[in-house]
Amino acid sequence: RHRAARKLFQQLNEAEMEAASWHQLGRIYQEQRQWDEAERHYREAARINVERGHITAAAHTWGKMALLAQEAGKPRSAEDWYRKALDVYRQVGDHKQVADVLNSLAALLRNQSDRLGDALELAEEALAVAQRRDRAAPDIWKNYALLADIIDREAEITSDNDRRAKLESQARDYRELQRHAPVVLAALAQTGDSPTYAKAVILGRLARCFHMGRRPDLAVAYLRQAITTTAALGSIDEVESLRSALHLDLGDALNACGHDADARQAHEVALKTAEGLNDLRGQAAASQRLGRAFHEERQRNQVSALQVTIYDDVMTDYVFEPDLLVDGLRERRVANWTGQTDAPGDHVRPMLLPLSRSWMDPQGEVRFTLPVSEPIVERHPGCIVMRRFRRELSVSANPNIVWHLVHRLDGSNTVAEILSGLPEIDRPVATRMLAALAATGTIDTSGRPVARFIHLFTKKGVLPAGGLEGEAVLSLATDGNYREYPEATRIAVNQSIPDRLRSFHMLTRLRRSSRDYCGLALSERDFDALVHTACGVTGTMAWAGREVKLRAYPSSGALYTVEIYPIVLRVEGLEPAVYHYRPIENVLELVRPSIEPEDVVGAALPVERDMVSGAAALFCLTGCFPRHERKYGEGGYRMLVAEAGHISQNLILASTALGLSARPFGGVFDDVLNRCLGLDSTQEQFLLAVLVGHSGKTAAK
Repeated sequence: RHRAARKLFQQLNEAEMEAASWHQLGRIYQEQRQWDEAERHYREAARINVERGHITAAAHTWGKMALLAQEAGKPRSAEDWYRKALDVYRQVGDHKQVADVLNSLAALLRNQSDRLGDALELAEEALAVAQRRDRAAPDIWKNYALLADIIDREAEITSDNDRRAKLESQARDYRELQRHAPVVLAALAQTGDSPTYAKAVILGRLARCFHMGRRPDLAVAYLRQAITTTAALGSIDEVESLRSALHLDLGDALNACGHDADARQAHEVALKTAEGLNDLRGQAAASQRLGRAFHEERQRNQVSALQVTIYDDVMTDYVFEPDLLVDGLRERRVANWTGQTDAPGDHVRPMLLPLSRSWMDPQGEVRFTLPVSEPIVERHPGCIVMRRFRRELSVSANPNIVWHLVHRLDGSNTVAEILSGLPEIDRPVATRMLAALAATGTIDTSGRPVARFIHLFTKKGVLPAGGLEGEAVLSLATDGNYREYPEATRIAVNQSIPDRLRSFHMLTRLRRSSRDYCGLALSERDFDALVHTACGVTGTMAWAGREVKLRAYPSSGALYTVEIYPIVLRVEGLEPAVYHYRPIENVLELVRPSIEPEDVVGAALPVERDMVSGAAALFCLTGCFPRHERKYGEGGYRMLVAEAGHISQNLILASTALGLSARPFGGVFDDVLNRCLGLDSTQEQFLLAVLVGHSGKTAAK
């Protein structure tokens, strides 16, 4: 019935109804657990809605695709679809759907032990969004059950006993809230609009719920409402006693918000009221709160004792074509860090940057000397401006706190574990110190400091080159000084080639890395054949009841974490643009249309630009580090590079078979090329490229 309706809607050009029928068929296939068919129908529904500008309908379908991916055991795909839907709901301002999708994402990630921190942040954001819509809605309290579950799971994996106890206590509080807060709200609804003693009591209880739920700001609002209610009830002892208790709670909530003066005033009112009632217990409670508030205020004031000074050595150089480097300005800039950034989350495992050095100067300040940073490259008419920074930090604070942090900033300890090793009074200073170290780039909070370090320091311009030039380079290439074992027995290798290997043998003998690309275009047929042959899907493999699509090149774990971006400069039938090749569907995705070829050429080192300008296409291979590291960790970096090498060799040999010239190429300014490709550098960065085109020799043929 749905198929017939879909065909009818197609004939009537009713796109909205056609999309709805595709969506309904997707649901049917999903219920029948036919995952591929369900996804195909959902994709078509979303495509139609996007083309027609119905993005909220498309977002609804993407949400269903996320659920489908979850059911099919594809959590990464589920996360991607949820985030795609979330972007739309944020854009249109649908706060209810934003909260719902955030909760779904949090529920998905809580099952991954390495993503609990992300799950907690998402669940907390969902709660905040829901509370902005209606802070007392009954459904809000269900969010606390999800938060409690995430926190319990975090408690299970932490090795710090104090932290585990705090997490377990917080989870218990949240479960109590989830059970009892709706009952309190229902009781409040029955008190009516008139100011009554019962209403003041219930408002006070609701405020405690919000305070327990880590929303002291909302608790303050309800406590003020409760106190206003008691003002209409006279001054009998029972009301005064309640008013004293409400002021006591108000002071606690204000103190938690950081409003020290207002908190002190509320506690003083509670103390004065308790004295008027001769309530010794109330006086003791208020006095204790005043003393504690004073102590906490003093702790917060101690944070100002931290001073961080930044010393930046700025080295500016100018690069001219073809191969001239001119020294520029050398500056030393000094500034005090005044940022108010948050410290890294409790679950983050910070690490001092590799090759950084910490030491104490004669004035007793702890200093951090950081390695030179990746150069900032700016293109100007006629030259390239390169700026490199070498940073030094001076930290003036309690040295015991500083060295406590330094000894534990090795990437194995979480922020919560680092702070738990300090006395309570020192933790605010240490927290702000961690924020300063993170904001100034002294510590890495990405969770992958080693891999980032390796990749950064192999980029052009970070470390000095070997220094050989001219005749010295030629001498090195022709000295024949390769590994040799003179004392070993030698066995001659037969040079006869079997017929079944002759075609491949010929390819390896024809392959040469040429530089004389002559600016001729590739035919679209040759371009398509090259991409599909070198990088396309070659078969499938069953794996635990699922199917893996295999490609023309090996990849560690069949993860295929190297992405392929052909930059077309001269290909018949294709506009100059940045494309992305998606092997699973054998399609090119237009990522950045209508590029200027000179922008791509400008990303190359000056000495390489003549060569690049004559090529027909530049195949850029990028590494998706987080995906690869989820299985292999940071030590898997070399396998990622090897995968890029496999793809490179395929492209080169396939080009040779087509009578084209191809060569591996890495002579680029990474930062410029990453921007040209439109990459998010926290997730994906350039590794290697392959230049393809007609050289003088291939053009002659």
